[in-house]
Amino acid sequence: MHTYRTALALAGVPVPEHLVADAEVPILTGPQAQGDLIVLPVATIPAGLTVPRLIGDDGVQVIRGEATGNTHWLHRGFNSPDVRWTPAAADGLTLGYLIVPVGQSAQLIHTDEHGANGVGPGTYQINRKREMTPSFLSQRELDAKAQAEAKWQAEQQAERERMVED
Repeated sequence: MHTYRTALALAGVPVPEHLVADAEVPILTGPQAQGDLIVLPVATIPAGLTVPRLIGDDGVQVIRGEATGNTHWLHRGFNSPDVRWTPAAADGLTLGYLIVPVGQSAQLIHTDEHGANGVGPGTYQINRKREMTPSFLSQRELDAKAQAEAKWQAEQQAERERMVED
């Protein structure tokens, strides 16, 4: 099993200070998230995509942060020569599909603060995360959200004032 040190070394990345370098990277087969990516188990990949290709020693760049340059990379796990990747059509949230055979694993590695995620056997869809923007909310929902935020802010301020008095 990879540690953060060995997994991040695959992408030539030092271990961030907030991670324990020798902690093992768990291998998961359920949904998982890493920064602005989400990994979702799926039954199959959609028809019409390119044939999934083996992930080589250099890994596969899944996405590069436009503002920061931080990158999410896919690499094979130890003794995992048959891990495959195929990109999705460049049309939105889905970036591609990962296929991890039984008995093998993959590593989703981030070049900055997120470390590594271990991905176990299965087929996965890798998506960008998307935040809900106010344009999706009704005016009533926006008003309720603003009211709740104002109430929370007032409660936090009152708590700070109580702490100063004590």
